[in-house]
Amino acid sequence: MANIKGVIGIEFDLLEEMLRNIVRQEVTEISKEVKQALISKREALLQEERISIDQLAEILDVDRRTIYNYIKNGTLPEPKRDISGHPYWTPDQLERAIKLRGIKANFPV
Repeated sequence: MANIKGVIGIEFDLLEEMLRNIVRQEVTEISKEVKQALISKREALLQEERISIDQLAEILDVDRRTIYNYIKNGTLPEPKRDISGHPYWTPDQLERAIKLRGIKANFPV
C-alpha cells in the first residue's frame, strides 16, 4: 500500500499549516473580544456609584466590625467586590436593605 501524503490533492503539511493559521486567527479574534469585554466591565464598574465599607460605617455611625457583623447576620446584603477585591455597595442595594430590614440611616441616592 502506498504511503498517502495528501487528501484531495492537498499535502498534509500544507493542510496542517492552513488549519494552524485558521486556529491562530480565531484565537486572536476571541482574545480581542475577551479583552474588550473585560475593559467594558471595568469601565462599567468605574462608572458605578459605590459606597465603601468605611463610608457605610460613617453613615451608620458604627465601626467596620459592626458592618461585618451586619453582613454575617444578614442585616446587610453581601457587598459587591471591585477589581482589587475591596467590598462596596450601591445605593440601591442599601436602600433595599433599609426598607426590608429597618436599618437606621439615609443613604445617598
